[in-house]
Amino acid sequence: MLLASSLAGLVLAPLSGYLVDRYSRLGVTTSGQLARAVGLLKLAPVQVLPDALSRPILLLSAVLGAFGYGLLAGGMSGILQSMVPEAERMRFNMHMSFFNQGGLALGTGAGGYAIAHLGSTTAAALFAFVAMSVLPLLGMLTGDTDPKQPAKRLNLFSASREAITYLLNAPQTLAASVAVRLAFAVIQVTNLLLPGFVIHSLGGGSRLFGTLEMTAAVAGMAALAVAGIRAVARPA
Repeated sequence: MLLASSLAGLVLAPLSGYLVDRYSRLGVTTSGQLARAVGLLKLAPVQVLPDALSRPILLLSAVLGAFGYGLLAGGMSGILQSMVPEAERMRFNMHMSFFNQGGLALGTGAGGYAIAHLGSTTAAALFAFVAMSVLPLLGMLTGDTDPKQPAKRLNLFSASREAITYLLNAPQTLAASVAVRLAFAVIQVTNLLLPGFVIHSLGGGSRLFGTLEMTAAVAGMAALAVAGIRAVARPA
């Protein structure tokens, strides 16, 4: 599942960026959120289906989630860049990340509780509905939702080649990008091992797993709050 999600992100991320540059950012953002909601909804019947059907649906859900996230993040980033002056973007992004971690904390805690008490089928359908309920809120975003056409029009492959060339010529950016992805890979492996640890070593279930995930998200909020203090952030 994690491999399918990672490969989908690797293959579809350039396509997401290409779509954000070519079409309405608001439309791309909405499409990304809808794809994530559909991916969640596909999880609902997995437990009642035979193995031959449930496994492909799980993989399809992972791919939809990865592609939807790429569209949502790219479209939202483009809209926010047009709304927020350049000098204030870093501070605004820190605020956004802080509230994003708060949402993760609420979602992981509520998700573990819902799975424990309602079952995974009901929980998946419930959170798919929550994801779809966000769609009207996205329509309220203002700013420049239509991308400015670049002087040099690039196709999908030439744009990807240009991005790779830029990274190779900017070692600091390349190093930062690789370091962030390696850190994220460690988090993914931890998430892969954590359910087994919860079940076999701690004798817990979904509620405990959700609590541990929520604790990690709260720690992320604390780290962002500390990083937002200039006296700490500059030396760090």
